[in-house]
Amino acid sequence: MGVREGYLITTYKINSTQLFVLIFLFELGSSIIVGLGFDANQDAWLVILLAMIGGIILFLLYQSLFKQYPNLLLTEYVEKIVGKYPGKIIAFMYILYFFYIAGRVLRDFGDLLITTTLSQTPLMVINLLMVLLVVYSYYLGIEVIARTGNIFFIILTILASLFFIFVFIDRLPQMEHLQPVLEKGWLPVLKTAFPLTLTFPFGELIVFTMIFPFLNRKEKLLKTGLFAVIFSGTVLIVTMGVILSILGPTIGKNTEFPLMEAIEKVNIAEIIQRLDPIALGIFIIGVYFKITLFFFAGMYGFERLFRIKKQKFFLLLTGTALLASSVFMAEGFTQHLQVGLKVVPLYVHMPFQVYIPILLFLIMVVKRLFKKRSRSL
Repeated sequence: MGVREGYLITTYKINSTQLFVLIFLFELGSSIIVGLGFDANQDAWLVILLAMIGGIILFLLYQSLFKQYPNLLLTEYVEKIVGKYPGKIIAFMYILYFFYIAGRVLRDFGDLLITTTLSQTPLMVINLLMVLLVVYSYYLGIEVIARTGNIFFIILTILASLFFIFVFIDRLPQMEHLQPVLEKGWLPVLKTAFPLTLTFPFGELIVFTMIFPFLNRKEKLLKTGLFAVIFSGTVLIVTMGVILSILGPTIGKNTEFPLMEAIEKVNIAEIIQRLDPIALGIFIIGVYFKITLFFFAGMYGFERLFRIKKQKFFLLLTGTALLASSVFMAEGFTQHLQVGLKVVPLYVHMPFQVYIPILLFLIMVVKRLFKKRSRSL
């Protein structure tokens, strides 16, 4: 892989279908099992709908920035917009952000497995297995990750279909759990949608600004991305609606893993029951791709920023740091959850997903206007 100053020169390419699959798997990630919007009770589906609209706007923002620099990563075109040294600082901050969120999702993965199935297994051991898989995936490259996504998209679709089939055969959904709509007005819905549900998972699409340059036909980015966001958002709306109709707003709001809780209720003729592996399979697939893409963005951005070639030793060192951060970032799952719900959306996600991209866009527009005016004079 050769490097030219200011341009992304790479043999790695992905097509629009693979990009769609990666966005879909990424968006489902951990969100499909930890639940979205349940703080708004039976209006959770409306929360996701509003957040999805916000996510579409953010995607259009990210696409507009990339359109002006179609061969550059976010960590590279930020230098073109704000200048070399401020740009490098912002780029490094984004790299740290990607690594940090990868660590948080990895912690989600370990905590869920310990809570549900592997209660006697140390968190370090569980997370280590995922880190080895993620590091190896990065070593193989984005093309391999994308091709793997095509396979796991089929598997996840089958698992999700089984979930819906079994819960409806068992007649678990109760529509009265979704009524009345807007019982307490719009305020709880808006508070839950913004910033929490907007930033998780829709605003996390910022990670794809590090993957857009690999698209072989960049003119398809807008259509593919919008379709992926809308499709994944719709799947989340339907899934959370079904889960809520099974558990009811009170249980749904207070349980840590609503999908697990819902699927455990399936009992068809005392034969088809204990279907936890379906939920675990969905979760593991989504989380793997979410961690891998965040790690890819951080690692590749770091290599490009400091002009470092891919090295096995450095990759293992970074993987070790990711593992350590996931284990020591919180004393327990409760603290990890509180930080993730109260602190991260406002003080970590919003600056990197919303404020900085908007600022970059405004600076870019102003610079172009001044440049256009100077040419006309």
